Amino acid sequence: MNIVESKYAAAANRRMTPERYEHTLAVAKSAMEIAGMHGVSVQDAEMAGLLHDYARDLAANELLRIAESAGLIEYEIERRVPVLLHGPVGAWLVQSELGVENRSVLRAIVVHTVGAPDMDRLAKIIYLADLIAAGRTCPIVGKLRLAVKGDLDQALLISLAFSIRYLLKRGKVIHPQTVAAWNYFLDEKGRGSLFVRGPGTGLEGGRSGCGQECR
Repeated sequence: MNIVESKYAAAANRRMTPERYEHTLAVAKSAMEIAGMHGVSVQDAEMAGLLHDYARDLAANELLRIAESAGLIEYEIERRVPVLLHGPVGAWLVQSELGVENRSVLRAIVVHTVGAPDMDRLAKIIYLADLIAAGRTCPIVGKLRLAVKGDLDQALLISLAFSIRYLLKRGKVIHPQTVAAWNYFLDEKGRGSLFVRGPGTGLEGGRSGCGQECR
């Protein structure tokens, strides 16, 4: 970790609980590994990984206050479930407090929880690294750790499929961007349906998917 990354790590450490900070370091490490496999800037991956949960430990009312004042709320579900705002609020704070102007890094922080149709490779990497970093135990971790070595879009579809199925089974509202991301990347891959059980799909075995323990 160089001086620049050490600055961001120190800032993240001040903002987070010890457990959250440990997770952040694990995500940064995982993101760097995936970035190296796919020709993406390892430095950008480390920065985004270190800062992706910058606002995660803020109270719900504080997330709402900042999001309201900065005009960050786009969907009503974000008022109902304020933790969904920790990505946009985190990116806003990282830019205003730390002076980060890298648009790709900021966008990766914004969408790392709910996804989006317009995710670039760095955003996909942070989204996936957050799921597969050391310490994660949700059912698809093993399959995703293998999937990220190949096609990032395939890995993304596997993770989105599990998240959506988890929320549907529990009668939870799904963020519109998550649905839009699923539809977009499914169309991009030209797949009629990913819900075909078998090796490589990540859906064999009937597991129920990932919930909040994976985010």
